[in-house]
Amino acid sequence: MRALLAIALVLGCGGTSADSEPTTPAPATTEAEPVPVYEPPVTSGTILRAELAPVLDAGLGRFLQGVVTEPHLEGGDFVGFQIVSLYPDDPRFARLDLQPGDVVTRVNGQSIERPEHALAVWSSLRVASQLLVEYRHEGEPKELRFEIVD
Repeated sequence: MRALLAIALVLGCGGTSADSEPTTPAPATTEAEPVPVYEPPVTSGTILRAELAPVLDAGLGRFLQGVVTEPHLEGGDFVGFQIVSLYPDDPRFARLDLQPGDVVTRVNGQSIERPEHALAVWSSLRVASQLLVEYRHEGEPKELRFEIVD
């Protein structure tokens, strides 16, 4: 794309000046810039229990160090936690369909309004068969669903 832009600028600014020697145009290259491949956001998949265990062992506090949230209220009632930032420097989270601005309402069917709720959900993941994150994106309900497999 940059090569095409550079060629357009040169052509648009005129060819050669009267006192310059004619030049032979460079041969055209056949290399095209790669077209980015659209990869849809991740909304489901699998999590290996062997990969989940070390995360759980490190604790909820450690996991939350990469997450910034704030309580989201509607009419004075708690709805969920709005994501401000979700591991911005970790490419594993880049394609996840859970973005800043989304509001997490439930995890595995349970509210996470209070710290003890979040800890209960965290502990239950050791034996859970799935991780289901319910959230709102621009007001619309959505979910992430990951099967936890041995």
